[in-house]
Amino acid sequence: MRFFTGPGTTGEIPRIDWLWFLLNDQIHHRGQFSIYLRMADGQVPSIYGPSADEPWM
Repeated sequence: MRFFTGPGTTGEIPRIDWLWFLLNDQIHHRGQFSIYLRMADGQVPSIYGPSADEPWM
């Protein structure tokens, strides 16, 4: 997969590496979202499974 790296230049990266980058980026932003919600006294929704803000069973 080719991507833009600067003025008039492109780079090459394997697709699997690009997919791993996207997954890690989404996890990072999920963490940011959770922290800002908690700072605003909100409840973190269950995005990938139950969060600590939900009652146990």
